[in-house]
Amino acid sequence: MIQRYVFWIAILQFVLWTGGEMEAVELFDIVIKGGRVVDGTGAPWYYADVGIREGKILQIGRIETTAGKHVIDAAGLIVAPGFIDMMGQTASPLLESSTTAANLLAQGITTINCGEGVSEAPQGDEAAKRTGWRTMAEYFQFLDMHGMAVNAVQTVGHTQVRQMVLGSVDRRPTDQELTRMKALVREGMEAGAIGLSTALIYPPAVYATTEEIAELAAVAGQHGGRYFTHMRNEGEQLLEAIDEAMQIGRMAKTPVHIFHLKAAGRQNWGKMELAIAKIKSARAAGEQITADIYPYINNGLGIAALIHPRHFAEGETKLNSRLNDPQLQATIRKEMETEIGWENWYRHMGSDWDKLIVGSAADQRYAPLAGQSLGAIAKTLGEDPWVTFFNLVAANSFVLPESMTEANVIRAMKQEFISFCTDVGPAGGSSIASHPRAFGAFPRMLARYVRDQGVITLEQAVSQASAVAANEIMAYDRGRIAIGLAADVIVFDYDRFTDRATFAEPQRLAEGMKQVIVNGELVWDNGTITSRKPGRVLRGPAYRDDAVTVKASPATPATLLPLDHLFTTFMRSHHVPGCSVAITDHGRLVYARAFGFADIAEKKPVTQSSLFRIASVSKPITAVAVLQLVEQGKLKLDDPVFNILKYEPHLEDGAKFDVRQNQITIRQLLQHRGGWDRDQSFDAMFQSVRFADSLGVASPAGPDDVIRCMLGLPLDFTPGERYAYSNYGYCLLGRVIEVLSKQSYEDYVKEHVLAPIGIHSMRLGKSRLERRFDEEVRYYDPGTDQSVFAVDRGQKVPLAYGAFNVEAMDAHGGWLASAVDLARFATAFDNPDKCSILKPQSVREMYERPAGKPELDAQGNPKDHWYALGWLVRPAGKDGGETCWHTGSLPGTSTILIRRPDGRDIVVLFNSRVSPTVDHLTRALEGPLLKSLDEVSSWPQHDLFPQF
Repeated sequence: MIQRYVFWIAILQFVLWTGGEMEAVELFDIVIKGGRVVDGTGAPWYYADVGIREGKILQIGRIETTAGKHVIDAAGLIVAPGFIDMMGQTASPLLESSTTAANLLAQGITTINCGEGVSEAPQGDEAAKRTGWRTMAEYFQFLDMHGMAVNAVQTVGHTQVRQMVLGSVDRRPTDQELTRMKALVREGMEAGAIGLSTALIYPPAVYATTEEIAELAAVAGQHGGRYFTHMRNEGEQLLEAIDEAMQIGRMAKTPVHIFHLKAAGRQNWGKMELAIAKIKSARAAGEQITADIYPYINNGLGIAALIHPRHFAEGETKLNSRLNDPQLQATIRKEMETEIGWENWYRHMGSDWDKLIVGSAADQRYAPLAGQSLGAIAKTLGEDPWVTFFNLVAANSFVLPESMTEANVIRAMKQEFISFCTDVGPAGGSSIASHPRAFGAFPRMLARYVRDQGVITLEQAVSQASAVAANEIMAYDRGRIAIGLAADVIVFDYDRFTDRATFAEPQRLAEGMKQVIVNGELVWDNGTITSRKPGRVLRGPAYRDDAVTVKASPATPATLLPLDHLFTTFMRSHHVPGCSVAITDHGRLVYARAFGFADIAEKKPVTQSSLFRIASVSKPITAVAVLQLVEQGKLKLDDPVFNILKYEPHLEDGAKFDVRQNQITIRQLLQHRGGWDRDQSFDAMFQSVRFADSLGVASPAGPDDVIRCMLGLPLDFTPGERYAYSNYGYCLLGRVIEVLSKQSYEDYVKEHVLAPIGIHSMRLGKSRLERRFDEEVRYYDPGTDQSVFAVDRGQKVPLAYGAFNVEAMDAHGGWLASAVDLARFATAFDNPDKCSILKPQSVREMYERPAGKPELDAQGNPKDHWYALGWLVRPAGKDGGETCWHTGSLPGTSTILIRRPDGRDIVVLFNSRVSPTVDHLTRALEGPLLKSLDEVSSWPQHDLFPQF
């Protein structure tokens, strides 16, 4: 009894000491309960719970179920660090769809190593027009802002830089060309690549000398990177190829990693033991050399690799154009049948067409027979196998030669320096995914060689697939289950974890992987890929995260420093390339900051004068121009718009003119009540190709074309009946301004709206990158679509450059502006009685609640906000006044302009729109930003407007 009394006294004292409040313990995001932990170090497994929060492993031991927001019951299951695919080729399929990672996640892969001679960057200008990136830094930006289901590391491809500088020719680079190649490698390393990679059996890399490769690898080494290689030979000259790889490492002063180590060809199988001995000897001497394997005896390659490299000296296109020449075919056949001293895959598979599986073929004669051997296909079609071979070469087929022996797979697997790969990465519909390793490499390794044959222990296998591999890609913050490391964690059923992919059905998902967690978020749950995209680019040692810096003059006042922190933190967490911010207080510009890059490739920073596409923030500008015309007596708000604009409707297929269009007024256009609902039908301003084709004019359709076509279509609702946001309505207003002012829309706005308030840099934007203005930022969006422009119509282009017609968006979304100039525009209305571009009554009317039923909710009460004349408006509450704002959104653009009743105006402009977690950056920022502004204790008295 006394003990109980003392206990409650102690509790009472604690409550008193803490002011009567007890802090709640912060929950883990994920708790994994009761699993057998195989921690990646090679140590024996143990039972433990694992607690994960904010992307990190924060506790290992006993954790209560109630301590986790999400609890995974791992009883009877293995908990291990995520596996690392040491040759995952490319992360680009993940930009198209996260589902392309399903083959990886079903195997427990959480990180892929990308680049085997070829890499997605750097790229030439023509390729960049299709993808949107040219440099490695830009490519990484696209991956990060899109988000991925897995992490990625990237090497700079030797083939990539050689082709960019030399093309496909068989010669050495000049000193000047080698200097250019080094510069490309250097850019990739500084962007965060982890090394240089080669693929030396394929043209044109096969033409490179050891010295050339070493010179480039040395650049990677100088930046802390490594040399990764698909060696020059995996058969007759396997040992010599290993010597060359190690020699390059020594010359470049960099570690060496050998991709998919193998001894190809029965005559060479005995060399595997010598190869391993050679590597172990070098390691014993202090040289860091490692390798990976995939657990199959069939490798995979393009069938053209069976032809001697000398025939590709003028490029593959030239060879294909001559491939039907009987004399050339006879020469190629003789070389394949008799010559050694090169990577002769025909000899490696015993000169037996029955040992060459055809994985994929573009030729429809052969495509249905994929998964069978070339010999079987030739027999089925009644062809000579050599005829089939040359036809498959012409069809750019992918094949799987049986060139290895399982004994060597086992021999290699036992080595502590060996890690594993798929040699495919995200399946993504690529021909190389026709090898079952794409879907089965890691479960096959565990099921066949660990569980069934006991070649190595589970602990060793997991260690080689995680910690060993993590060290090789320098991802030292992951690869083990340890407190403080990144939470890349997998949970699987060891007894059921198995591969199902075969030659006949190479894309069957593995079984037994229960959960996959990447950076603390669940991406695979009981056979289903989730919508989360927490994967990111894991950058190499030369990368410096100094992009998000504050460009401030003068220094930020102490009371506004939290704003600097808010923006830099937000940009890093959402992978935003660049941002410009302007904040005013009672007409004074008190905060004008620029963060990040206006152009990543050129490392050009954003400045306070940088111009951004402001998208729909253009609408308040157009509204002011219309109200000026009303003040001039040229227009009334209730005038029917088509009493002013005269267009001949374009009617198709016997359609009739919708007479309700004659009722549409200027006021209804300003308030988005004109009768068009893009959610019900479509957004007219993004129908450039459709309308151009309908009129028989070159794409894209311009504003006049759009109006003619829209006049021929029925309205979605009776004008004035309800609110529905319409870009097209503001397109019409732009034409009204032109008709009544007898000036172009741009000239009128510049002269009468912008110049009187001191704005001289704003202008209308252009669609294509090559027409970008000097002070304009570059726009970053990970998406692509078909071009709407006649010159390259239908071809893939970046969403931000050519997938829509900016020139036609003038009055509803076409303006370019700096944040400072938009702040000037906003402050023009702070005091209606002193506004220099509108009369006081017009300013007040611009924000008034529209009359009528559309402004009432279902219960007949006024809505909490409304769209007035060019602005969204919300009453500020008991203190009176209104908050007026507008957002803007286009691919590569996210903007917001806010006017608060406390005399403060805010402008934020981003040169990207999306992140892995949000669709509109400024909408995600708005809440934290307004909260931060409310917490400012005192506002500076300076005015920065004169500086800009």
